Amino acid sequence: MESDDLHSFRIAVYRAPGGYLAIVDGVRGCFAHGASEVEAVENARGSIRTCLAMERMLTSLRAAVEVRIRP
Repeated sequence: MESDDLHSFRIAVYRAPGGYLAIVDGVRGCFAHGASEVEAVENARGSIRTCLAMERMLTSLRAAVEVRIRP
């Protein structure tokens, strides 16, 4: 990702057993953990990259089907 192609993500950080949990809003299934709040957020950066790459890959493999039903 180029420096002028930056995106912002909101991350919720929670105290969890053994450290902290960071959950990324708006990126389904994207989370990270760390020993401190800062470490959890830094680890979330890598998780965001991985989740977005997986989303792009799965989107390219997805088949779309339109189904019509009568109510």
